[in-house]
Amino acid sequence: MEQATEPIPAGERLADIVVAVSRLNRLAGVIGGVDLPHAVMRALGTLDEYGALRISEFARIDRCSQPSATALIARLTEAGLATRTKDPGDSRAVVVTLTPAGRARLAAARENLGNSLAARLSDFDPVALTRLSADLDDLIGALKKHS
Repeated sequence: MEQATEPIPAGERLADIVVAVSRLNRLAGVIGGVDLPHAVMRALGTLDEYGALRISEFARIDRCSQPSATALIARLTEAGLATRTKDPGDSRAVVVTLTPAGRARLAAARENLGNSLAARLSDFDPVALTRLSADLDDLIGALKKHS
């Protein structure tokens, strides 16, 4: 007789998903063929997702110190990938925005990453990949609703 198993608590499942996504992200960085440093990709992705941000807000989202965020944003602006402007609501604050070149560079890096990973998964079920992508989008959407 088969023994019934206890359902895994949602918190434990979600922790497992976060760990798996982190592992996938690290592995993708190693095999993905992207020439941008991880921190730059992460910063471009954050600005793409959230739009214009104050440096303090960027640091909060990126979970880094404000000096680290300032240095990273300086790298992006020096490379022409982002701009820094005065916050129209508070002239003491700076707002960071992706430039068209930054958006294009991020899109190219993501395309290269996707193509590099896909080349290693020629025998992986494309329906499962589509389902996984949709499920992750749904999970992210649900979490954003409640944050």
